This record gives sequence, structure tokens and C-alpha cells, in this order.
Amino acid sequence: MKALLSFPDFEEIPHKADAALIIYGLSLPEIFSHAVLGMYHIMGIIGKNQRKVEDRIVLQTSDSETMLVAFLTELLFLAETGIKVEVIEINMNRSILNAKIYKTPVSSITKEIKAVTFNEMKIIKKDDVYQTKIVFDI
Repeated sequence: MKALLSFPDFEEIPHKADAALIIYGLSLPEIFSHAVLGMYHIMGIIGKNQRKVEDRIVLQTSDSETMLVAFLTELLFLAETGIKVEVIEINMNRSILNAKIYKTPVSSITKEIKAVTFNEMKIIKKDDVYQTKIVFDI
């Protein structure tokens, strides 16, 4: 029987001009969910305590890295338009992501992220744990 793995969802790491995170997860959907939490942590985003609206995000891309950047970019756009997203479930295969989400209005954002970048991003699996580095242009 394998021992239970213990690791953070994400960790902030120093970056010369931008913001960067290392994201961890036991699956690709989990790494995507943890990336959202990390991005929102950097932004200091707070949602209003109001009724949540259920919705879906469906994306089609050529690879996992492109899918992750596209997913985070979609959520960044929503945040800029005043919507915070709670990811409920992510189903994905090689080229399609289908995420069930809840939307709530944004109460405040303390740091603006200009873009999610491909800089230094490579999703790998090491010792049964997926991980990737994400650099955000701030």
C-alpha cells in the first residue's frame, strides 16, 4: 500500500519582474483547479457573498499547457469583468476541457494580472504528482 502523498496545492516562488507559482496535483483536473486557486491568491480576489450562478466552460486545444493557459485566461477575463469563479468539477481528455463552475460577483481585487504566460511552463508528472510552473505578467 502506498503512503498518502502530502503537498501544497500551490506555492508562490520568486520571479524577477512577474509573479510565479508552482502548482501541484494528483491529476490534470486537480492541477487546473489548484492553478485557479493560486491565480486568485496572487490577485487577492474576494467574491461577494451572494447567490452563485452555475455555468460551464468548454475549451478545445492541442495540448495540456495550451489548455491550462486558455482556462486561466478565460477566468482572468471573467475576473476583469467582475465575476469570480469557483471550479466545481473538471472533465478533460487530450484536447477538450469541460468545467462546471459557479459564478459570483467580485467584491475586490488587490493585484492586477495582465496575462497568463507560457514562460517556463511544462506540465510534468514526478513521483505520482503532476506539477507545473506558471508565470503571470503583472
